[in-house]
Amino acid sequence: MKTDLRIIKSKKAIKNAFLELTKEKGYNNITITDIAEKALINRKTFYMHYDTKQALYDEICNELIALLDPESTMKRLHELKGHEQRKPVVALLMNIRKEKEVFSILINDENNMAFLNKLYDKIAPVILMETHSHKDAILTDEKLLIEVYCTLFVLMLKWWINNDRTDPDMAIDLVLEFFSKKPLEMLGISF
Repeated sequence: MKTDLRIIKSKKAIKNAFLELTKEKGYNNITITDIAEKALINRKTFYMHYDTKQALYDEICNELIALLDPESTMKRLHELKGHEQRKPVVALLMNIRKEKEVFSILINDENNMAFLNKLYDKIAPVILMETHSHKDAILTDEKLLIEVYCTLFVLMLKWWINNDRTDPDMAIDLVLEFFSKKPLEMLGISF
């Protein structure tokens, strides 16, 4: 079934207005009226497409997470070995680059952590599954391990987006360094 072109244009205008306002003022500081005015529509048009500001936010977040697809990427990582593991991560970062501005707005909005929480929720089950397959893991506290990996994943994305890095291999190398002994050695700790 084809969607009416007017509906597509209205939703795009609403999303763009919402994102611009979120970048300017933060999620908690914008209203439906603000969005409607910025999108050059009336409030009724907004409500034809979205029940609430949160529904709009959720739709944008879900579209980005679907593009990112961390579950599929991380599952593929566990199936691959060596240099082949870089390919899905590079593909993931290239997908982020396509929607860099939207990712940047949502990941940097200190007023609303829902996007980050949704990312964590997608990543955590994959990490939990992996920790169960490694009985000899150094960290026995699964919750701590999940928190460390999720935080590192999100920080890597944020760093890559905010620093306008074009080389995804640089981000991957950074993650690998974090999990080597090198950061401890930089702090003067050696084993």
